[in-house]
Amino acid sequence: MGSNETASTLTLVGVILNLLAAFGFIAILAIALIPVLMWAPEAIGWVLLGIGIFLIPATIIGLIFGFIPLMWRHEPQQHKVGLIIIGVFSLFSIGGLFLIIAGAIAETEGA
Repeated sequence: MGSNETASTLTLVGVILNLLAAFGFIAILAIALIPVLMWAPEAIGWVLLGIGIFLIPATIIGLIFGFIPLMWRHEPQQHKVGLIIIGVFSLFSIGGLFLIIAGAIAETEGA
């Protein structure tokens, strides 16, 4: 297995972990809203504001950082810098580390 196949596999694992983190944020948001809806529905706006300030943007960013490298996984050598940059920005999950490693070990075109 060459380093480009390894980089492609690491990219796929990183994408899966980033998407799991994004869907985890969605699940946390839904679970956090259940008690509010049951006992204090009039406070839903404040809860959405408080929880949503972090979770909603983190979910959107996680989905973006999951789907962009998914398109790059077949040719990681052409997207080395992009994989490293997205990996650095998504270090909140272990998937970011996999993307950094994939970008670092991908061979260049001339190699």
